[in-house]
Amino acid sequence: MRVINFATISLFIFFTQIFYTDNLRSEFKKNSIIKIFCKESVKSEFKNNSLRYEESIGENVCNCYLENISKNISHENSISKCKLKIIKKN
Repeated sequence: MRVINFATISLFIFFTQIFYTDNLRSEFKKNSIIKIFCKESVKSEFKNNSLRYEESIGENVCNCYLENISKNISHENSISKCKLKIIKKN
């Protein structure tokens, strides 16, 4: 009986941690200070090059950047890959 209770409690803790970690990760992506700075950087780059900026472009570029950084791709390579991805879309 103790083994069953232990297994049940262990599974509960395991799934709770998975759920909590996923929520934390998605919350970090949505509201991270890095993403805020990224969007402002993209916006200013568009403005400096006399291009029309759309919020969706900034969102896509910054999501791409954060995804690459989370895969341990360097800052410079992340920026290059995301710029190419956006250029190909347009």
